[in-house]
Amino acid sequence: MAQTTSSLWKSLRRTRGTKAEHLFDINGVTYGPEHEVEHSVDAGLYEKFGIGNAATAKLTLKLYTDNVPRAATIKRFIRLRNGSQVSEWLPKGVFFTNRRSEEDGQWTIEAFDAMRKAEWVWTPDQYLVFPMTAPNAVKEIARIMQVQIDPRTQLNPACTIDYPANDYTLRDELRFIAAAHGGNWIVTDEGKLLLVPLLSAPPETNYLVTEYGDPITFGGVRILVG
Repeated sequence: MAQTTSSLWKSLRRTRGTKAEHLFDINGVTYGPEHEVEHSVDAGLYEKFGIGNAATAKLTLKLYTDNVPRAATIKRFIRLRNGSQVSEWLPKGVFFTNRRSEEDGQWTIEAFDAMRKAEWVWTPDQYLVFPMTAPNAVKEIARIMQVQIDPRTQLNPACTIDYPANDYTLRDELRFIAAAHGGNWIVTDEGKLLLVPLLSAPPETNYLVTEYGDPITFGGVRILVG
């Protein structure tokens, strides 16, 4: 997702020799490059190419520290450095620890973004009325997931869902709503739920970009989000 960056960031991104540095906030304790051994993030707009996806991002992190609390929240940040020039930190994902292990002071962490919380079976509260409009359904799902909805998400109030029978999960319902809107759900770098339309975009749009800000394309076509 395109983010607002400074002129220095934009300049460094285009300068030979620029390197990325990462910082991790684990339950309020920060760990910089001197603590990190390695990390990787597996994330994308699709599980299977097309519409109707609700993709989960996975963080694998190895670092040296005294302790990593159970179920710790991990906020990932990135900045650019070239010699003495250093950019601002940008958020690059909010993750929730699933597994952790330690050996000789090195911790290995597996964590997922908030989409993992959508795996719960949805048993609606009795006061809710069905069929329910897509905007109201997503608002309720986001409440249960304890996430905010990205304000760029556009939902059709004429689209409705039935009562989630047959052990339907929150994610099942998100996928149905995504398919009905010709798009896919992701959790943004700021940890918000965003519907990304594939076939159309509102007048004011942003491009999906790489970690360094380069546009992501599919078949040579830049992907726009509202």
